[in-house]
Amino acid sequence: MFFFKRRKKVQTQQQPSEPAPESLCVTTVLTPEKTSILEIANLQGLGQREQQQDAFGISPADRYETDGILAVLCDGMGGMAEGQRIACQTIACLLNAFPFPEPAVTSVPKLISACTQTIYQQFYGHGGCTLVAAWILGNQLHFWSVGDSDLFLLREHQLYALNTRQEFQKDLLLRSFHGAFPIEEAFSDPQAGALSQYIGKDEVTLDRTHIPLSLFPGDTLLLCSDGISDPLTLKQIREAMELPVQDCCSALETAIRKAALPTQDNYTAIVLHYYGEKENTE
Repeated sequence: MFFFKRRKKVQTQQQPSEPAPESLCVTTVLTPEKTSILEIANLQGLGQREQQQDAFGISPADRYETDGILAVLCDGMGGMAEGQRIACQTIACLLNAFPFPEPAVTSVPKLISACTQTIYQQFYGHGGCTLVAAWILGNQLHFWSVGDSDLFLLREHQLYALNTRQEFQKDLLLRSFHGAFPIEEAFSDPQAGALSQYIGKDEVTLDRTHIPLSLFPGDTLLLCSDGISDPLTLKQIREAMELPVQDCCSALETAIRKAALPTQDNYTAIVLHYYGEKENTE
């Protein structure tokens, strides 16, 4: 049995004179002939941007038992052309190919490579998006990421960053360690925060699992754009992830609202709580 609980909330970060659109938080509980296995919620807001350039997608819940669940999040690059279109196109590329051909460890990187080459041919490298995708099959987690969107794991009250942000600052730091220039220049370089990898380049280097990560009952995953992870502290993110998934989304949005950054970016989150597979004793 699958059911959906929907709650609409007034979108924040708008000018008082503007009509406030609504952000949608959706909670899905997967309970196929067993007690709850997986609970999912999502949050998306406009922030102070004129256009929503984040996009996300989740595979059909009714295929969970055979295919698992795929969650995908992309953040269109606002400084480049057609960020929203490219983000949506990338989401569709992965979801339309799901379930992935075996073995996924080789088929998905090839799929993402084909996707980024197609976008490169359309926009000649002048448009792009980030990508973070998580696939849960049984208790096994696979992930793939490009750019600076984040994937966090909360396990036994400890927060872990599962993927690595692909930013020029990391490249600059490595060069400074080899004596190319003082380390201070790596932090002060105006391009330090720019992406070194993004969907829309001719070729991309993925951060990914080579061996799936085993999930434990009680684990919580958060996929989020930098509109959440940049303005919030790791402590705020961890405390939000301690809550039930829908309350987690509410806590993240409340923290963003309290931060009240004048440059607040679009923000998107997908939260997944894994209960484990326990037989229904009723």
